Amino acid sequence: MTTTTATSTVPTTVYLNEAPASFLGFNRAAPARLRAAATFNLPIPTDTRPQQTAISAALEHIFDELNCEPTTTWATGWRHAGHRSLSVGDVVVIGETAWAVASVGWNPVSTDELTAAIDRS
Repeated sequence: MTTTTATSTVPTTVYLNEAPASFLGFNRAAPARLRAAATFNLPIPTDTRPQQTAISAALEHIFDELNCEPTTTWATGWRHAGHRSLSVGDVVVIGETAWAVASVGWNPVSTDELTAAIDRS
């Protein structure tokens, strides 16, 4: 018997931080300046994982896809568009939550911080 995991999708946008020294972190050396680089529907399993665990897994999946050999259509499109790798200071929005790549892991980004950083671009 084959078991399959049901999936749904969640809208996802990846923003590249174009502020000077953005590699030091989101809003660290200079106010973040975000440019939308990709928007796609991210498939997510509809299993019983707690929401935070699902978000952490999705963020790690996105990071891997945009920094290693892509295995998805959206990551292949990212490469073909000539985008750089996802780095510290960049932001991923999954559904209604935003997360900045940190030197280790991810930091939440408030709606106000996200809006201000997009407006600066």
